[in-house]
Formats: sequence, C-alpha cells, structure tokens
Amino acid sequence: MKRNYLIILLLLCLNLLAGAQFIKGELNLEINLTASPQLTITPKGKNANITIAETDGLISRNFDSAITINIMNPETLVHYAILDFTEIVYAAQDDEQAVVRDFFAWENSRLKIKKELQHFLPESFTTEEEAKQYASKQGIPIDKIKEVQLLNSTVQIQDATGNLCYMETPLKIHSEEEIYFNRDSYDYSGDFILKTVKKQIILNQLLPLETYLAGVVQNEIGDNAPPEALKAQIVAARTHALTLLLNNKHKTDGYDLCNSTHCQVYKGKYLLNEQILQAVYECASEVLFYNGNLAETTYHSCCGGKTEAADIIWKGKPIDYLKGVTCLNAVNSFDLSKEKDAREWIDKPLAEEEMSSWERGALSWHKSISLNQLAKNAGLSSISRIEILQRGSSGRITKVKLIGNETISLNSEYQIRQVFGNLLSSFFYIEGPYQIANGTVIIIPKPNIKIKGRGAGHGVGMCQVGALRMARKGTKYEEILQHYYPGTTINKDWIDD
Repeated sequence: MKRNYLIILLLLCLNLLAGAQFIKGELNLEINLTASPQLTITPKGKNANITIAETDGLISRNFDSAITINIMNPETLVHYAILDFTEIVYAAQDDEQAVVRDFFAWENSRLKIKKELQHFLPESFTTEEEAKQYASKQGIPIDKIKEVQLLNSTVQIQDATGNLCYMETPLKIHSEEEIYFNRDSYDYSGDFILKTVKKQIILNQLLPLETYLAGVVQNEIGDNAPPEALKAQIVAARTHALTLLLNNKHKTDGYDLCNSTHCQVYKGKYLLNEQILQAVYECASEVLFYNGNLAETTYHSCCGGKTEAADIIWKGKPIDYLKGVTCLNAVNSFDLSKEKDAREWIDKPLAEEEMSSWERGALSWHKSISLNQLAKNAGLSSISRIEILQRGSSGRITKVKLIGNETISLNSEYQIRQVFGNLLSSFFYIEGPYQIANGTVIIIPKPNIKIKGRGAGHGVGMCQVGALRMARKGTKYEEILQHYYPGTTINKDWIDD
C-alpha cells in the first residue's frame, strides 16, 4: 500500500477515459474503431496530411505517408484507488484527493452534462488483491475499488521511411483525407482520439451525433431504403445511442460506443449517399419519449411475422411499448407459440417482389448441424433427445432442454441460437417427426439435424423488414415508429448544453 505521493498522479489518469462532450453546441461521441497492441494508419490517396498532437498541444507532428504506432511501455504500472464518496459540483474545487468528472444525466426530460467530484482515499495499491484485502478489513464495498494506470503510455510512431518519434497519450489525430486503420476495408476522415487502455491502443473517432447517425443507418437498414424507412431507423438509432450513452457500458473501455452490433454498426462514410444525408436532416434531433424518459428503441432485422415482448426475450420487467405487435396481418390466424402453427407459418411463402436479397434471406432460411456438433456446442458428449419447452408469441423458442449423457437447459433466445449453430433467430423448427406431451415438444434427433427458420435477430422493437414494407406502401416514419413503439412520442427538445 502506498499513500499520498501516488494518489495525485493516479487521480489525473481517471480522466483519460472521458468520452462524449459538447463541442460548439453539438453533442459529440467517441466511437471506437479498433483496439489492438499496434496501430497502422494508411492514407487512401497520395495527398496525405495526418496531424498527430498531444492533448496539451505542446507537441505536434505531420505525416504524409503510412505510419505504425506501438506502445513503448505496455507494462505501465496499474494501481488501484478506493472511491470514498462523490458529490455534484457546479464549479471547480481545489482538492488533491479528488477529481472532477464530467458525465451525462437524464433529468426533467432532458440530457444534461454535470460535474461529479470524486473523493478518493489517500491510499493506493499496486495489486487488486491488496486493495481488496484493505477494503475487506475496512468494511468497504469491493465496487469502490477503481483500476487506473499510474502513467500515460508513451507510443513510438514510425513513418514509411523509418523515422521515429515519441509522444505521450492520449493523442489527437486529424486527417482531411480518408485513411485506413489496421488495414481495415473501411476508410475514415476527420478527428480521432488515441488512448492506451489495458495495454491496448484504443482508436476512436470523435464526431457529432448527427454525423455518426449518417454512418449507422445504411449499415442497419440499407443505403437504398425508402426515405420514410430511413427516417424511422434514424430516430430509433438516435434514441438508442443516447440510451447507450447514459448506460455507459463502455465507460472503462475508453470510448462511448463501439462500432459493432453490440452498440450499433458504424462504418464511417461507407455507402453514404445524399438520400441518407437528407433523411438525417429532415428528422434532425428527433428522439422517442415515453412518460418523459427516453424510450428503449431496440430494433432487429426481421421479426418473421410478429415482434416479441422484451420481457420474454430478456427476462426483465415488461415494457409497455415493447410488448410485441403484429407485423404481417396474415399471421393473426396463427398462434405461433404452438408448435403446429409455428411450423405452418414458417413454411408459408412470404417474399415480396420489392424485397432485397438480405430481406429475403432474413425472412426464410435453412440450416443444418450434426448431432455431434450440437452436443459439443452444448458441452455434452451425446444427445438423445431434444425438448422444446416454450415459444414466445413471435414463435421464438425461449426454453429448450437437451438430454444426453447429461441434461442441460437453454433458457435464453440468444443462447439457443448460439448452441444450434449461430442461427439467425430462435424462430425455427427441426425437420422430421415430433411428439407433444403435456405441452412439451419432444424430438428424437437424427445424426444430421435439419433446421428451417424465419426471422433474424431477437425480435424486439422495430422490425427493419417490416419498416421497409410499410414505407414502400406509403406509410410515414412517424406511423412506423408508433406501430413498433406504441404510446411513444417524438421529441426534439431534449438537450442542455
């Protein structure tokens, strides 16, 4: 255990993970593009001018060729501090045992930036176990222990001719021309932030929320989607981004949102066109509210006929506007929670002429998996019987029992999809004979299991295939959103800067 002489350096490091901020009246986010031990930056064209600067502005370098960045001191000492208490402040305060942290909060139906003064105990620890032992003796909850790097990492930057320079992170990077990171197939331009977290180089793009959305929508619903479907997707994605920002699941990772399906798929200007920019402009700042709060605007590729209730998929509390709705009227004559009806509906042709290939692929699909592979995926050595215990109202299987050398239960839609071979959705049936006993579907599997399914994704919230269908029939985006999130309202006035 070490005391005061380390704690000030330690506290300074707590601000390195700060992300979202207001710049010139706009909400800007840090979107993670890559995390790796080494970073390569490659210009797309010949007129490269890449500027890299330390955040204090004292050291800045320009590069006109490809560069490689490595961490020079990856074994940077990690220390642990114990949070004593926090308080909300409205002006800077001088306290060597505290640090001011900016954070976002939702108050009175508005997003606000606030300052939190975090007070730490004077002790710091070189190992987590040491910190836990101290906390245990003092009766301090374990979640009060915070891991931080004692020093900012130094990185080595090498250009194409072999010239070297050294800079201290975090770094600001700017390029007007498109550049590639780690030989990714997607290029980016603008402002970037480089940090080191847990011995990894974290590269984020810093950009306004509206610009971010213009790089999300085409990767979620397609670049040629009808304008009203684009706007419905943009409003849902904007609301979802703010919800993720407030939940801050990546707060210890060094960024606000990732660029994958875990948050929302972002690929910069890839597939960007004028129609997308116009759609972002026409619904600028619009988000969905429910009872004065941001709505949970989750969405998915294809429900397959009906959307599913959030509490059925994620086992939480029921959400009034996410109870599941009919997407195709023809499904109303089927009870998809019943095996017979689910099978008949999955077999029913539904593709429409206007549909793209990905829509058709999401609407109806086939998959096969060997019984041995299924057993391996489930952690079993053999399987002799499969029991389907429950389907939701959308037809998605939510409970399965696999009986073999042992018996295991799969109790989540996502887990079922993974074990059965990364299926597009859990709305499927196993081809071949089956029996029903006391509501349980019993299947004696063959060596090769053939699966037929419908839909893609978890099935909660807006169905993108359904939104496209509605937009092609002339439905406005406000109606599309109201259909999939009934009872919500659109609001444009929600931010305090």
